[in-house]
Amino acid sequence: MKKVSAIVVNWNGKDVLSGCLQSLLKQDYENLETWVSDNGSEDGSQAMVRELYPSVRLLENGENLGFGSAVNRVLKKAEGHYFLFLNNDLEMAPDCVRQLVDLLESDSHIGAAIPKILYHPDKQNPSLNDSAVINSFGVLINYTGIACPNLVDQQDKDDLPYTETACGGIFMFPREVYEQVGGFDEDLFLYHEDHDLSWKIRLGGWKLMVTPNSVCYHHYNFNKGVHKFYRSEKNRLHILFKNLECKTLILIFPALVVVELAQIVHALIHGWFGLKMKSYFEILGQFLRISRKRRQIKSFRKVDDKEISRLYRGTIAVSGMSNPLMDYVLSPLLSFYWKLIRGWI
Repeated sequence: MKKVSAIVVNWNGKDVLSGCLQSLLKQDYENLETWVSDNGSEDGSQAMVRELYPSVRLLENGENLGFGSAVNRVLKKAEGHYFLFLNNDLEMAPDCVRQLVDLLESDSHIGAAIPKILYHPDKQNPSLNDSAVINSFGVLINYTGIACPNLVDQQDKDDLPYTETACGGIFMFPREVYEQVGGFDEDLFLYHEDHDLSWKIRLGGWKLMVTPNSVCYHHYNFNKGVHKFYRSEKNRLHILFKNLECKTLILIFPALVVVELAQIVHALIHGWFGLKMKSYFEILGQFLRISRKRRQIKSFRKVDDKEISRLYRGTIAVSGMSNPLMDYVLSPLLSFYWKLIRGWI
């Protein structure tokens, strides 16, 4: 039985961290080591882990490094053949880890195994009569980089199939994959770091698969703060410029302009216009670093953008947001343009 290293990133999440660790300790997969990578918490999280969970390995980073950097610190130390990273507000069904291992070992072409994530019962809508509701079953990606959880807010079904996806919010991946494509991009402090790592795995020639048999429960809270929009949108552009071939960037450029105009209007209305402008200057300032990353990607890229774009969508959706202009104007326009250009990629 190959060892699994589970990595939980924590920042002032003492209230939910305990439930996450308890669920990991109850896994029916025996060869499992659990790490907490703590980003300078000030709520007593570290003391709680040391006192109540002595078998859990604690890495104290001393400051908030962001999600990807916190995981990377453990990836350099962990002993597992498989790595699983997760947020501190997730709780896992007892066979969750075993099901992910089984999926990875069933097909060598699978580079990442992704669980089905349901809303935690504490977060469910009472009108749904306690039926299990999906938080994500993989992630849908528009060709301009906008991401939305697949099947979000739909009731869970017993007959969901194994599904290939362009992105996984959390997933398990083998050490072999890590050694070839690396860990998280530490320039992406928060948001889209999972999208970027998923993209690199696909560039390396592997598939990402979601299994309905592995289940997590999420204490989900949608954050509409302006800093989320700022960081998410900046990182979305960063990974597009970093990972797409030049020809593809040229083809999608008109759609990117339309999306950016829509984002600028949103920023003006919701009070983050200054941050939006700041993000453009920061992207320009990172131009040389992005260029170096593009060269690094060439060293392990095994598939072209035609294969990568196979799972992209023309329509867009944003979790937790509904806007008639987006649904009935922007999304159909982007979908129409995607039909025009996808054959040229």
